[in-house]
Amino acid sequence: MCAGRSRACARGVRVGGRERSIGLRVEASGAETEATIEKEVASRTAVMDASPSSSDGDVEEGAAEDAEGTACPYTATKQALGLAGPPPTRPDADGNPAMIDSKSFLKSLLKAAQHPVGMPIAMLDWAAEKGECVGIKNAIGPFCVSILDPEIVEYVCFTNAKNYRLRMLPDAFRYVIQNKGITGSDGQYNREHRMMCQKPFINSFSLTQFSSTVEERIAYMCNTWRQAAKMDTTGKPMEINIDNDSQQVTLDIIGKVAFAFDFERCEAHEALTLRGDEGKKDNISKLLAAYNGSSEIMGELFITPGPILKLQNFLGLGRVRELREQYDILESVGSKLMGERRVVVEERMKNGDNEDYCLLDVLVKAKDADGNPLPDADLWGDINDVMAAGHRTTASNFTVNLWHAARHEHIQRKIEEEVAALGGRAPTFKDVQEGRLRYTERVVKESLRKYAPINLFPRLAEGPDTLPSGHQVKEGDFILLSTYAMGRNPRVWEDPLKFDPDRFTDENLYAQAEKQANAVARNDPAKLEIARERMRRRMAAGRDFTYTPFGAGPRSCIGGVFALLSATTMLATTVQNFKLSPAGDKRDKLGDELNIMYDTTICFPEGVWINLEPRDAPLGAA
Repeated sequence: MCAGRSRACARGVRVGGRERSIGLRVEASGAETEATIEKEVASRTAVMDASPSSSDGDVEEGAAEDAEGTACPYTATKQALGLAGPPPTRPDADGNPAMIDSKSFLKSLLKAAQHPVGMPIAMLDWAAEKGECVGIKNAIGPFCVSILDPEIVEYVCFTNAKNYRLRMLPDAFRYVIQNKGITGSDGQYNREHRMMCQKPFINSFSLTQFSSTVEERIAYMCNTWRQAAKMDTTGKPMEINIDNDSQQVTLDIIGKVAFAFDFERCEAHEALTLRGDEGKKDNISKLLAAYNGSSEIMGELFITPGPILKLQNFLGLGRVRELREQYDILESVGSKLMGERRVVVEERMKNGDNEDYCLLDVLVKAKDADGNPLPDADLWGDINDVMAAGHRTTASNFTVNLWHAARHEHIQRKIEEEVAALGGRAPTFKDVQEGRLRYTERVVKESLRKYAPINLFPRLAEGPDTLPSGHQVKEGDFILLSTYAMGRNPRVWEDPLKFDPDRFTDENLYAQAEKQANAVARNDPAKLEIARERMRRRMAAGRDFTYTPFGAGPRSCIGGVFALLSATTMLATTVQNFKLSPAGDKRDKLGDELNIMYDTTICFPEGVWINLEPRDAPLGAA
C-alpha cells in the first residue's frame, strides 16, 4: 500500500503521525556494524546514480534525512553554472502560474471518479490544457498543485523534500495501522524504520537468499503449469489466468522475504490444479484469509473520512469492525510467528551466525534507546507494510510482462535469445545484475512505465513554499504526483501508449536525456552536456524524476530494485520453459490496452489470460 486510492484526493484526509525517536540501533550482521550500515545508507542517498542492475540492490533516495533540503550534486552544478530553472508551464495571460478553477476541477473530479484509473486521467487532461504544473482552486478542500514536470517533481521529492515528507494517506489506513509501519508513520520514527527495513535490500547475503527464493518458487509454478499441460487432452495450448497465478507465486516470495514464512500458495495451486484438492484449513489459511480480507475491505473503505469510520465502528455498521477483526487476526498470528523467529535468530547468533535471512531477522535484532527489543506491534507494522506493498505490485508487473511477451512475437523472441545464452540453467538475480538479461529487464521497465503498480504518490506541504513554477503553497496543501500520468506524459515519452522496451536502450535513454536537457539548458552548448548527463544517469537508474514506478524521493519504495530483479528473473524463467501466445477470442477481447483499475494498487477486474505451451527442454539446454 505505497499510495492511496486515486479517489482519495476528492475527500478530506487527516494529516499527521507520531513524532517519536526511539534511538533505533540495528544489531551487527556478520562483519557489518551499526556504523558501517549507517555510513553505507548515507553514502547512497543519491539513488539515481545507482543502476538497478547493481549488485548492491535497492537504496532509498534521501535515506539520510539530515542531508534533506540540500540540492543534489547535479542541481547544485546547474545552479552554479547559471542554468535556467524548470521550463515555463504555460502561465496565464497575465504571466501568473497556470491554474484550474473550482468548477473545472470539480468537473474533472467527476470524470476521474467514473474512470477506472481515477485522478491521473484528470492530471493528464490538465497537463494538455494548461501545462505540466497546474494549481487547483479547490472549493471543497485545500489548495492543490498537480505536477508532471520532472524538474518540479525533483524539487518536491529531493531538493526541498524536507517540506514534503508527509504522505497523503486515507483515514481508513491510518485508523487501522495506528501510525505504525514505514507507510503509515512520519517523522523520526519513520526515518529510523525505513533505514532499518532497507538493510536486507542492500545486503549482498540477503539478496542472495532472496534470489534463491524467487528461483525456487517460479520453478515450482512452472512445473505445475507443465504438469497441467500434460494432463490437457485438447491438443491446444493451455489457457491460464496469469493474474491469479502470479499472485500465488509472489505471495510465497514476499512471505519468505519479509518474515521467512511460507504461505505455500504454489503448493496449494498445484493441489487444486492437478488434483482438485481445495487444501487444508490451518494457520496458513487463517493468516491468508485475513490478509486477503483486509486488503479487500481496505480497498472499499479507502476514501471514507475518519469521523465516519469511527462512527461506523461504534455503531457496528459497514465493514469497519470486520476490518479491525481481520487486522487483529493478522497481528495475533504475526505475534506468534515473530516470537518463534526471535528464538531461531537467538539460536543462530549463539552459534555465530549473524546473517539476515529475511527482513524480520533485522527487526528482531533491533533495539530501542534503552537497549530493549522493539515491541511486536512495531515489528508487525513494518512486516505488514512490506507484505502489502510487495505482493500485489510485483504480481501485477509479472502479469503485464507475460501479457506483452505473449502478444508481441518480436519481444518474446528477443527474450528467448537472451535466455538461450544461459545454456539451459535457470536465470538468477546475478544474471540481471551482470547484464546478461538486459532486454528482458527493459521489458520489465516498460511494463512499469505504462502500467505503474501504484497510480499516485501524493505529498502534503508541511510549511509555506514557492514552487519553481511560481505556485505558492501553504501548510496542508496537496501536491499531486502520479506514476501513471508521468509514465504517459507525451512531452516526455514519444508515442506513450505504444509498448516499446527499447525506450530503455542506452541510445534511446541518451536521446531522451538530450530532449529533457534541452528543455532545461535551452540549447546552450556550454550547459547542455551537464544537464544531459544528469538526465541520462537518472533514467538509466530507473529511479529518477521522469520514470517513477516506485515513487520518488525520501518516501520512495525501499524494495524497488528487488522488485526489478525478481520480475526480470521470473519473466526469463517462464519464457525459458514455455512458448507464450495470446489466449483465444473468448478469453482475450483486448486490443493494445489491458483492462485495469486501481484501488490500493493496479488490478485486473476480468483477469489476464494467456496461452502457455511447454517447451521440450529449457531454452539453451544441450
